[in-house]
Amino acid sequence: MKITRFASAIGTLGLFSVLTTAHAGVIEDRKANFKANNASMRAIGAAIGSGDFATVKSEAEKIAAWAMVMPDYFPEGSGGAGTSARPEIWSDFVGFKDAAEANYYAAEALINAAAKQDGDAAREALQAIGASCKACHQKYKSW
Repeated sequence: MKITRFASAIGTLGLFSVLTTAHAGVIEDRKANFKANNASMRAIGAAIGSGDFATVKSEAEKIAAWAMVMPDYFPEGSGGAGTSARPEIWSDFVGFKDAAEANYYAAEALINAAAKQDGDAAREALQAIGASCKACHQKYKSW
């Protein structure tokens, strides 16, 4: 009986280690994606100013691609230490997915503005992306 409990405990500990390691990987991946997203935002701001709509479009496409998969990088249990993700992400996952979707549509608007080479529309779309980021951070990110 004691051996069975011990073996069970070791198995559970092993599973916990695997899950913790898996979550550590997804946390690092999502941090890297958010940093890349931030770099894209900066590059877009500079590119709009110089009329480089090819860069605006390509960087906005990166933001849209990240927004589409962002919720996948927040599996249940991937909060806690080493992350600034609030528990509200998982208690309101539909709302979190909606926030990612809003970011996606704002990026799509920027892609369209860049395709038309419309600087004013591009600036407005970049502001909308920033607003979607801010709204999500206010609700789902610990500072």
